[in-house]
Amino acid sequence: AGSGYPLVLLHGWPQSCYEWRKVIGPLAEQFTVITPDLRGLGDSERPLTGYDKRTLASDVYELVKSLGFEKIGLTGHDWGGAVAYYLAYDHPEMVERLMILDMIPGLGRKGEKMDVAVAQRFWHVFFHAGMPDLAEKLVSPNVEIYLRHFYNSTVYNYSPHVFTDEDVAEYVRVYSSPGALRAGFQYYKTGLNEDFENLSSCTEKLKMPVLAWGGQTFLSNIVPVWQGVADNVEGGEVEQCGHF
Repeated sequence: AGSGYPLVLLHGWPQSCYEWRKVIGPLAEQFTVITPDLRGLGDSERPLTGYDKRTLASDVYELVKSLGFEKIGLTGHDWGGAVAYYLAYDHPEMVERLMILDMIPGLGRKGEKMDVAVAQRFWHVFFHAGMPDLAEKLVSPNVEIYLRHFYNSTVYNYSPHVFTDEDVAEYVRVYSSPGALRAGFQYYKTGLNEDFENLSSCTEKLKMPVLAWGGQTFLSNIVPVWQGVADNVEGGEVEQCGHF
């Protein structure tokens, strides 16, 4: 949508490009706005492989190039934030500025320990990643009940009324289609396997300016984490705001 300097917005799980519907119009008054459904999610195709975030970043890179753009501003939320990190790391010549919404670069690096409290908070990571085929089998009989836990729980949201029934219906539609749950859970499986390896190999810091905002209810101030992977980081905590 729109015209001008290109902004690329990358959604997370369990969402799609529909996540950006309220900001596309205002942004399109000044910018070209590109909001893809990431591989396997939304209405994109659902291949069996390629869900590590570096491969997903290469998808976005090829999309941007195919649209004829050389330089972009990049925003990522949730898993889209991890994808955005790898796109910025692997193609700093393309990403001139980076904004991250309530996400860290990855779940961890190979060899690092994970705090027990963090593991408990991210219980869904291990449910999705540990045995994704079983998770799919357990969730698929009632996708809506499972997704509503994330959309309505105050564990993730400042208010349980962030999502309308219309919003939920759209996400239930895309995540009920064949292969969608499996693809989503592969984001987590690769997050605990290939992404740990990939992040360990990222030894340089990002040079472009980074804005990193976390919601008060979920990740809070994520600036210190991003300062570990980028030289120029601003941002902080958004009060009265959750993950979504």
